[in-house]
Amino acid sequence: MRARRLAVATVLLAVHAAPLLAADKLQLNQASAEQLTALGLTASQAAQIVRYRKEDGDFLQVEELLVVPQISRDVYEKVHDKVTVDE
Repeated sequence: MRARRLAVATVLLAVHAAPLLAADKLQLNQASAEQLTALGLTASQAAQIVRYRKEDGDFLQVEELLVVPQISRDVYEKVHDKVTVDE
């Protein structure tokens, strides 16, 4: 499972590489559904992110949001610069 996620993350990074700065960003691996909805996600989208994280483990890269059900490219573009996986 971890190898699959790493492969997906590698592909997604190649498609959309961007520097990740932790300043003033929501920690994706610790964010609650309520915090995610405050970024403009629907309650259903936020719940999908939390569910995905619980089932598959922490996000290794923000780009992994693109494999979460209900997170389209448009939704990703709306929030990707507001979240981070950096500690």
